[in-house]
Amino acid sequence: MPASQLPRLHTHRPYECGRLLHGPLRRSDELHDLVQEVVRESAASQGAMTENLFALLPDTLAFLDGLLSRTAPDLIVEFGSGQSTKTFANWAALNRKRVISVEHDRQWLESIERELSPDERRVLTMLHAPLRLRWHGLRQFLTYESLHQITYEVQRADFFLLDGPHVSGREDVLYFVLCNCRADALVVIDDLRLGPIGEMLETLPRSLAECFAVEVVDENSHGLAVLRCLRQPVLSGPPTLSMRSVLRSYWRCLLDYRRYGTGD
Repeated sequence: MPASQLPRLHTHRPYECGRLLHGPLRRSDELHDLVQEVVRESAASQGAMTENLFALLPDTLAFLDGLLSRTAPDLIVEFGSGQSTKTFANWAALNRKRVISVEHDRQWLESIERELSPDERRVLTMLHAPLRLRWHGLRQFLTYESLHQITYEVQRADFFLLDGPHVSGREDVLYFVLCNCRADALVVIDDLRLGPIGEMLETLPRSLAECFAVEVVDENSHGLAVLRCLRQPVLSGPPTLSMRSVLRSYWRCLLDYRRYGTGD
C-alpha cells in the first residue's frame, strides 16, 4: 500500500518530530543517508494493511525489513511483540540470526507464537515480562519486570525496536537500552509523534545524548526515531525535570494500569 494511503496516527496535539533534530542528540550524515535510502526503497515494498491501527503498519514493517537487509544484525532485541516479531523472526530464520522479543501480555505473546513457523520459533526467544511499578527519583514508571535479567543480551545486541510497554513505562526501557547498548547499535523507536515519546528523547541528559546520532522518519504512519550509538554510553536515568513531570508519571501509570493491567 502506498504511504500516501496509510493513516497518519497520533495527530491529536502531536509531538513535532523535527524538534529532535535541534536537541541534544547528534546528527550523522552516514545515518541520515542510510535512513533516507531505506525509506525510499521500502516505499515500493509495503505489504497489506492491518485492521489493528495500534499495530505496526506496512510502512514501518517494510522500513524495518529494509534496515535489517542493510545492517545484517546478529542479535535483534524488541520490546513489545506483534507484527514486528514476525518480520524479525522471518528475516532471522533466513539469515541464521537471533531475535529476543519482550512482551508484558502473556496471552498476546502466546497468540503471536502460534502464528510463527517452526523455523521462526527456533531463532526466536519470547520473554514474558509483566508490568511492575518502578521509581526513578520521584517519578514512577509501569515497566517490564526484571529487565536487568537480559542486560547481557542487550549489551550484545546490535539492533533494537522500542515499541513497548505503554507510555507510562517506555522511558524506563529507553534508558535501560541506551545505557547498555554497544557502539554502532541501531535503536528504532516507534510512536515518535506521541508527545511523551518525543519528549523522553528531547530531555535526555546531554552526557548520554551525545553518545548517539538521531534521524527522524516523520512521514511514517506512527513517526519513527532511529538512533545509532556512536560510542560507549554513560550510565544515566530518567530525570525528575519538574513537579509536573512527577505528577504526570503517576497519572500515566494509573491510566495504563486501568486500561491494560499488568499482563500477568
